[in-house]
Amino acid sequence: MYNDSLMSNYEYDIIIESNSTLQNVTLYLPVPVFENESEVGLEIVNGDYYNKPSSWNLSLEDTEYGLMLKIETAEIQPVYHSLPVAVPEPEPGSEDIEDEIPEEDQIVESHEYSEETPVLVSINFGTSVKADNLINTRYPIGNESVLLPKHNLRESEEAPTVPRSEHLNPEYFDYESLVYAHYDASHDAEVQIFVELDGRNEWWIYGWQYNEYIDRIFIQLTGPQAGWVQAEGKLTTGDGIYKE
Repeated sequence: MYNDSLMSNYEYDIIIESNSTLQNVTLYLPVPVFENESEVGLEIVNGDYYNKPSSWNLSLEDTEYGLMLKIETAEIQPVYHSLPVAVPEPEPGSEDIEDEIPEEDQIVESHEYSEETPVLVSINFGTSVKADNLINTRYPIGNESVLLPKHNLRESEEAPTVPRSEHLNPEYFDYESLVYAHYDASHDAEVQIFVELDGRNEWWIYGWQYNEYIDRIFIQLTGPQAGWVQAEGKLTTGDGIYKE
């Protein structure tokens, strides 16, 4: 039952949020790397997946800090939406739910904040790659793809916000990473970038069970940028159920 249902996957996601227009954009973001190769990076560059930014140029680049994901685009514009509205139940026989929503209640979209469009929408894209074997979720450093670079890796001093049951014993680490950002923007432009890698094993034994490691970085930038910037990194290992 375990072997028949076992699935191991790497999931890589990027979220970029900007409250202002960015122009002439070049970013280098950490990418999952193992032995200076990135299967996940190749998939994010070459794959056909949901929400892939069609107007962006994505590539893998060797930098002075190792292999990273390079993003180039002429412009990133913010997108603001109106507040969500309740969707009515469709009339029997209706084929288009939009026909049931009055025009004044439909979502309004803008590139600027206003009282009518106060909700800033992030750019979110990512992909999943199937692993050829069981992922070492307890000890991924040196054994699995992780986000690089990693500097000053150390046990986290922060306690988990969610209490864990007795049979779950994950470990938490903090570290510093680097992001390269080069773009023109107003001095009050605020940009947030999230990068996350989730390596997970899943199987079915009278219900789905799993174990995983999660590697993520976060950075917040203000104004125009022209170089390398330190990012905050967090790594969680050994989270979930283990058979042994």
